[in-house]
This record gives sequence, structure tokens and C-alpha cells, in this order.
Amino acid sequence: MRFKSFKEVIEEAQKRPPVKMSVAAAHDLDVLEAVKAAVELGIIEPYLVGEPQKIFELARKLDFSVEKYPVYPAYTENDNALFAAKLASEGQVQAIMKGFVNSTPFLKGVLHKDLNLKTGRVISHLSVFDIPGAEQLVSMTDGGINISPDFEQKKQIIMNAVEFLVQIGVDCPRAAILAANERVSDKMPVTVEADDLAMVIKKEASQPLLIEGPLPLDLAISRESLLHKGLDSELNGAADLLIVPTIEAGNFLGKAITYFAKGTMAGIVLGAKVPLVLNSRSDSSDAKLASIALAVVAASNTTIGV
Repeated sequence: MRFKSFKEVIEEAQKRPPVKMSVAAAHDLDVLEAVKAAVELGIIEPYLVGEPQKIFELARKLDFSVEKYPVYPAYTENDNALFAAKLASEGQVQAIMKGFVNSTPFLKGVLHKDLNLKTGRVISHLSVFDIPGAEQLVSMTDGGINISPDFEQKKQIIMNAVEFLVQIGVDCPRAAILAANERVSDKMPVTVEADDLAMVIKKEASQPLLIEGPLPLDLAISRESLLHKGLDSELNGAADLLIVPTIEAGNFLGKAITYFAKGTMAGIVLGAKVPLVLNSRSDSSDAKLASIALAVVAASNTTIGV
């Protein structure tokens, strides 16, 4: 199953029981607005961590009855992050959302040595895009967290993303390792790395997937470009997952999609035992809701041992 839009993701999430989701530093109007929308859709049951007085005051402005849900007091970024992660580590919730807390303490909380959320893999960011005119959702990694991953880390980043796509129902994900040219050349080291990554992952992957690299963006997403250049590709110009060579490339591509192509981006952090919803304050309410819905669909297929 491949989702064509975030609307379809939300509809799929609504078919499942609400997912229990902790919210680190929930004392923020934008955060609570997104949580309220997800509650009204019946896709989450929030566990709110933060400053109780602020949470209740902001909830009243939104006409959001948070009294129905657990509210846990926390007053520093570190305490908010750690407590929200502790709820997941203890199995009380199935996903974690970043609220009014910076990304670094949020991720440190998730990776705290006393908790049970590590998998041994690197933590990585996955962007999922709903692009006007596109036939399906397109994902990209890693344009948000890992600045200069080495070969082994890139393997883990790719497998984090592939496994997430499988969790949300994508059969045999189609992954393209991007470069500026499809030809392998020592003069362009990123093409050599892409070729090596594709070969290694084909051998080591435990689930069905198609992966090719190096591929320029046009050949990864356009059948017409393949035909025009007379090239064959197993992905057939319909990649589900774009793997960028650097964080800069991912940052540029993601912002080009959202600003020029008017796409909507959802953000998920992978590599822990539960999905992590990570949005910036500038993200639209639609983007925040899409991120929550993706985490819900993935979390409903995820269990962790305590």
C-alpha cells in the first residue's frame, strides 16, 4: 500500500485504536492545537508533560478539555524530555512528540542511558512530503539530524527509513541514493559511495526492497527522464525514498519542495524503539497533524520490550 496523500494517512490512522502519545513540553499553543486536532480525529490519546498551569490556560483558549488526559508536571527542557521518554520506555505510551523543547534535549531524553528506547542504530530524520501533482508521498533522509555520517551510519540511516516505510504499509520500498550523475566515477566520490551502499544494503536487507544508486533526482522520480535518456531502472522513476548525500542537500531539497512546489512536509525521527514526532515551530498545523498521523500508523505496528 502506498499513500497518495496525507489525507489517506489520516484516514488509515482513524481505522486503528488511538495511540497513546506523550508530549514533551506541551505548554505551547501551537503544540496543543495540533494535539487537539489529532484527539478530535480519534487517532491519539495524549499524555501531556509540561507546566500544568500553562497547559490548562492554553487549553481553555482552544476549548480543549485536557482534564480528560494525564498531565505530568515538568519545568525544564531536560525534565520535560526525560519524563516524556520515560513514559515510552515504561510502555505507557507508544510514541513521543516534541513540544516546546529544543531538539537536542528532546533527543538526549530519548537516548538516556537509564531508559529502554535505544536500538543500537543512529538516530535519523525522515521527511515525508505531500507534493501537489505527485502520484504518491515521497520520503527523504537525512536532511535534519546527521551532519556528516560515515558509510556505516548511512547504512543505518537508510535502514531506519526503509523499516519505517514497511511499518506504515509500503510493500517493497523503492529507494534511490541520490547523486549528481548516475555514472560511478572516482572524480565524484559520492557516486562511488552510493554504488557501494546500494550493493551492501541489497545483500544485508532483511525485507524486500529495491535500491539503486547513484541516481540523479530526475531519474529517481521521472519515468519520462529515464525514457528520454534511454536508461533502465528498477525504480522506474517512482522512488518512495530519496537518500541525500549530505544534510545540506537534504535541507535544500526539503525547502525547495515546501516553498517552490508548495508541498507539505511531515517530520519523524527514527532509530529509537518508538516513532518520534519532531516538527519545527514554523511548520503548519497540517504538517504537524500529518507527522502525528504517520507516527500513529507506524506505532500501531510497533511494540517494545520493557
